[in-house]
Amino acid sequence: VDDAIVVTENIYRRWLIDNKITIATAIDAVREVGNPTILATFTVVAALVPMAAVSGMMGPYMAPIPVLGSVAMMFSLFAAFAFTPYFVMKFVPPLDVLHKMHKKEEKEGKALQAFFQSTISKLFNVKFYGMSFLIGLVVAFFLSMSMFYSTAVPVKMLPLDNKSEFGVSLDMPDGTALSKTASTLHKMAQILRKIPEVVSIQTYSGTAKPFDFNGLVRHSYLRQNASEGELQIQLSEKGDRHRSSHEIALEARQLIQQVALDAGANYAVVE
Repeated sequence: VDDAIVVTENIYRRWLIDNKITIATAIDAVREVGNPTILATFTVVAALVPMAAVSGMMGPYMAPIPVLGSVAMMFSLFAAFAFTPYFVMKFVPPLDVLHKMHKKEEKEGKALQAFFQSTISKLFNVKFYGMSFLIGLVVAFFLSMSMFYSTAVPVKMLPLDNKSEFGVSLDMPDGTALSKTASTLHKMAQILRKIPEVVSIQTYSGTAKPFDFNGLVRHSYLRQNASEGELQIQLSEKGDRHRSSHEIALEARQLIQQVALDAGANYAVVE
């Protein structure tokens, strides 16, 4: 909405200067901010487009931003010049209302200016206030950083989602026979099928399961060794259960831990 705001505000500004509402003034007001608005939009697009070149694991995460962001910015520019002036004229407020809005904005601006001038001048001119503010900033910074150490604030790259599936990735010791891998996966499946929310389980021994987006970025489709296997666990729809898929995955991790330890295997629950 940035482009539309610039156009609307400049139209109102010109009407207040002329003290009358005319279409000609509105057209000239749009022309006045046309070039800088176009340049500002193209600058944002130019800043977003290089993100499309990000490769590797982050590529699929980054790609939608330059594509959707650039398209949205171009549509916003078109709407600001094609639709906004029309709607401004269609729903134009009376001139006295514009003056009232302008006076209110000026009053708020003066109050904020007085507050910041009095506050910032004290920080510069009174050493006690300046040092106290600086020390307060440093203390606040280290307090906020301590939240990561104390896990008061959990940190994740992506938020948890309540999906109707999750997987288990199993890595048996190198050289393990395919039958041993399949047997271990079968034991895990027999335990996990007792979870009430589990609808079905598929086991894949010595080959990768049909990979989803998660599997794509983790390159799980390359898992072809006899010592490697995967479980695909299908859950009931989230509307039909009380627990989230993350809570079920945490329980599943505990349930199959002993089976993996007995087999000397590494495993991971993949959401």
